[in-house]
Amino acid sequence: MNLTNLVSWCIGIILGWSAVSNIDLIQQSILRAQAKLIYESRTATWGSPKFLVQHKELRETGNVGAK
Repeated sequence: MNLTNLVSWCIGIILGWSAVSNIDLIQQSILRAQAKLIYESRTATWGSPKFLVQHKELRETGNVGAK
């Protein structure tokens, strides 16, 4: 085994070890990005008190076409 192969093996082992040791950080970053995407993709009026008040007013008045 010459020096070039030895250096290549050492670099591969170090990169593999560093990836495995940081897998928790990588997984945490992925989960955080997924949660952010879900949060940003929700509709603006979903569960909003303003949205619920409008439906309550429509039920009380019976004016379906009114805003």
